[in-house]
Amino acid sequence: MADSGIGDYFISDVEDDVFEDDDLIIAPVVVAPAPAPVIPMAPDVQVAEVAPYPAPATATARAPLPVEGSREERLVGCLNGLIARSVEIQAAALVSLDGFTMASALPPGMQEDRVGAMSAAILGLGERAAVELGKGRLTQVFIEGDDGYVLLVNAGVRAVLTVLAAQDAKLGLVLYDMKSAAAEMGEILG
Repeated sequence: MADSGIGDYFISDVEDDVFEDDDLIIAPVVVAPAPAPVIPMAPDVQVAEVAPYPAPATATARAPLPVEGSREERLVGCLNGLIARSVEIQAAALVSLDGFTMASALPPGMQEDRVGAMSAAILGLGERAAVELGKGRLTQVFIEGDDGYVLLVNAGVRAVLTVLAAQDAKLGLVLYDMKSAAAEMGEILG
């Protein structure tokens, strides 16, 4: 049977003791589909042929990293994949911590240098507030406006992923997809 691409992710550590977030290793685990149950039937019952269940959508499953092309092309591929998986995402940009846009998938008319500068400013202020108010390391920033959301999550230690989402977006799914894409981008950035 061919691999259906269905996967789960688990977090492991070298030791089972207390560990820091930086010590985590994320690895894919392929889960084989469960065999169909065998139901005893009376001898005079005819069973119609039934098509197998379709494979679950893999929109939220983490796809393998692209290995060909420049680093910028791979980052843009991740952004385009994120937007394709989550139709509620209207735009996305990967920004360095100093405000320079590394890759973007923005609508026409939106200036990527402004998005980069604002993202870095928002991230810097959020990090400072989290530390000063005793809430630890910043993990995400959430801004709600009349017409939608601006969401920022760390993409490794060198960048931040900024996303614009629609007002009616399912934020849990958007954040899940963002974190998955941010992890991929962090791996590409090294």
